[in-house]
Amino acid sequence: MSLPARLVSAKVIAAKINPARLILVTLLLPILYLSLAQPAYPQRPRHSSGAKPILWRDPGDIKSRNLFHGPGSPELAPLPPFTFIEEGKKGESPKFTVKDARGIEWTVKLGEEAQAETVATRLVWSVGYFAEEAYYFDQAEIQNMPRLSRGRDYVAEGGIVRGARFEPKRIHLRKGPSWDWQNNPFNGTQELSGLKVLMVLLNNFDARQENNQVFYVVASQPGRREAHHYVTDLGATLGRAGGLGGKRTKNDLEDFLSTRFVMGVEDGAVEFDYDTRPTKLGHLSIFYPPYYRGEVKKEKAMRGIPVAHARWIGSLLSQLTDDQLRDAFRAANYYEDTMNRYVEALRERINQLTRL
Repeated sequence: MSLPARLVSAKVIAAKINPARLILVTLLLPILYLSLAQPAYPQRPRHSSGAKPILWRDPGDIKSRNLFHGPGSPELAPLPPFTFIEEGKKGESPKFTVKDARGIEWTVKLGEEAQAETVATRLVWSVGYFAEEAYYFDQAEIQNMPRLSRGRDYVAEGGIVRGARFEPKRIHLRKGPSWDWQNNPFNGTQELSGLKVLMVLLNNFDARQENNQVFYVVASQPGRREAHHYVTDLGATLGRAGGLGGKRTKNDLEDFLSTRFVMGVEDGAVEFDYDTRPTKLGHLSIFYPPYYRGEVKKEKAMRGIPVAHARWIGSLLSQLTDDQLRDAFRAANYYEDTMNRYVEALRERINQLTRL
């Protein structure tokens, strides 16, 4: 994700800009901030009607989990033909909404996040956390496809889109507030620590509060509701983690392999190779304080993971077989060699957790 679209994109800040443009951006940002600033980080979620907050559920027999389908299934998968509805303007990746043959609406994401997000949702789901359904298509035909304002490189004649991730809008999930990594009902639990470790393991540099989403669902017990706590938008993964203005990447095998994971242990907490604070031109985001504070805050939240908690999530991940891990990448149609190298790297990271 990037700075609010109304302000300035992360790509502009991270780019190599000439001195004149740098001065212009520096002068304009405070003015834009004063006119547009609004609370970007709401307080602790207020769950309606006594909804029970839930972050994690026992996944049961992890070795039996189907990582090819993940939180979805063949029956729930998008069904063509697809009809274009509207283009999405938010976020860094090009997106648009379609309706499938069943009348279900889907958000289609194009670009480098599509494959990585498909994999990441399955890994998070595999060990008991909530994750959004994600279905990957090498290509899909979209009827009534217009000329997009973004992502035209991924669209061919006849409305054929390439490398598309489909995410459904399910009527049984009612969107609630965002939730904060440091102020939530699960503080101090191994389950919250485990989710943080997963973000670091995947090199998710976009683990901001806006991507932490509560969804309300009706529980099995009559009259009860549950507040499921998700981490959404997991596309900024499987590359190199870094801060705004730095060398951070998505879905880049060589960059993923170039980073370390567990650096050591200090005062009973695990030290990870993970730093997503703004750097270089990324410091210009200080002129939009809510965003800058959020970037610093998310990085701080991933620190101080107790060894026992990191070992616990490692014990769950270690139950996944290499074939299951490969299935997660097969679902996103990775090349065989790329898939195997990712699986080898993930296995080594998992082993680092179990050896703590």
